[in-house]
Amino acid sequence: MRDNTADTNESIDRRRFLVATGLAGVGTTLAGCASGGNGSAGSNGDGGGSDGSVAPSGEPQEGGTLIWGHSEVTQELDIHIAQTAASSRFLNNVHETLVGLTSELEISSDPDITRPGLASDWSINDDRTEYTFTLRDGVTFHDGSEMTSSDVRYTIERITNPDVGARYSGVFTSVESVQTPDDSTVVLQMSERYNPLLRQLAFTGTAIIPEGSGPDQASNPIGTGPFVFESRQQGNRAQLSAFDDYWGEGPYVDALEERTMTDPDTRLTGLTDGDLDYINDIPLDNMSDYVDGANSNVQTATWRPLAFNHMYLHNDRPPFDSVNWRRAIDFAIDKQELVEGALFGQGTTLATPSFPNSPYRNDELEPRPQDIEQARTLIEESEYDMNEFAPLEFKVTTNYPWHVTAATIMEQSFSELGLEVEIQELQWGNWLTQVTANMDYRMAMVNWFGGWEPAQMYRGLFHSEGSFNSFAYASDDFDSAIENAESAPSREEEIEYYREAQRVLHEEVPSPMLWFRDGAMAAKPSVGGLDTVLAPNNTEVNFSETWLDE
Repeated sequence: MRDNTADTNESIDRRRFLVATGLAGVGTTLAGCASGGNGSAGSNGDGGGSDGSVAPSGEPQEGGTLIWGHSEVTQELDIHIAQTAASSRFLNNVHETLVGLTSELEISSDPDITRPGLASDWSINDDRTEYTFTLRDGVTFHDGSEMTSSDVRYTIERITNPDVGARYSGVFTSVESVQTPDDSTVVLQMSERYNPLLRQLAFTGTAIIPEGSGPDQASNPIGTGPFVFESRQQGNRAQLSAFDDYWGEGPYVDALEERTMTDPDTRLTGLTDGDLDYINDIPLDNMSDYVDGANSNVQTATWRPLAFNHMYLHNDRPPFDSVNWRRAIDFAIDKQELVEGALFGQGTTLATPSFPNSPYRNDELEPRPQDIEQARTLIEESEYDMNEFAPLEFKVTTNYPWHVTAATIMEQSFSELGLEVEIQELQWGNWLTQVTANMDYRMAMVNWFGGWEPAQMYRGLFHSEGSFNSFAYASDDFDSAIENAESAPSREEEIEYYREAQRVLHEEVPSPMLWFRDGAMAAKPSVGGLDTVLAPNNTEVNFSETWLDE
């Protein structure tokens, strides 16, 4: 493997760059698979199951349509604007990024890694303020045009255009200019050091698109990926076809059909009855019946953790503009009861969203134990009475049945506290509109996928200007810690700043942490290459190397 990378804390070229300066192995665990993840002791959890005994053997075959039962609704088609994991999961088959990511979460330009990037080489100057990328030869967009440096410049300028509303515009905040000395070279001049840049250029949300294609991406996404977008009926199904001129490995199937199946039982039944070839989420209450080789009629692969779950408290609306109230909510919740009662034991409690073996994780923090008396005392010491704003609406989405179950369990705890809560069950689209777009709520809860990259997760979710900060949380102490981490001159200082940011979050509780959730995917025995499907960031899927033995 040829590594054309630079360590975030050293001024050298062509050295292996460990994601998040040491995060190798974090994010994806497909134990039992030949190349689906890091099944070592340093992985995220206990490992998982992949029933290789029912997988097809031999060389990949070409042809056929792979039918995917998708657990969520693909909301947006514009990769730069897409806000949901569901949209990125789908669009990851259409688009590619400038920087590649291995299954061990290492930045690399090798063409044979799990998720190769479009840069064949790069170098960085001594003070990390100039990045020079060399583009691969022979890369073609779905519209037939050849990828050049002009497309990369156009992509970056589009993402940074405030009128576009791109979710990862912050990645390029420190980019002072984008130079294109020739068709295959891109030079980024930085106004200051930004440690996460290479890591974040591996985000699907920074994918390269053809020059001038921005206005059409929302209806006709065009990229360089293994599949070409054909059509979509939102909330029902979408169709992708194989890109014959794809520069990389695959695709082997002729087409990929995504069917939206938000009901977990219907999705699982579709697989076991043979109507679906693959599903990305086995229902939690059925996982133990299928994973780790428990069912010889399906293949499975697990990863731990898949996502973390946290509460949304509107920090700018009473009573949650009071830190005492936010701490009281945290003390009122029995997190282990949620793991057992809502997740069927398929998860763990947490005090910080950093993955268990992340070097940035603050291991000194512990989940607050349930303490109803302490919660009651905090509310009594606050400026608001217990039920001054009763009933407090608690908005959850029916797209995740375990959220509804968890809310019901928490409602019982709040009742014991003496707090009246009203659970409002919303469809996913309505939840997104009300909670994240309009911020019309007091309490809510949600998953967060892809937490492998600390700058994106902590800045995006909790920084006062974060693109995913739907809590109205603003803390000078937290913002300062994040900003210092991003420009820290050494790895040690970067790590300590992120740990300090977690200490602030734990103290101020803008969003009580609930659990890490395990997950599992499943496929019919006729699907080859299941171990190649899950993207290294444990959020997205890619079917370029899957095939059908039929």
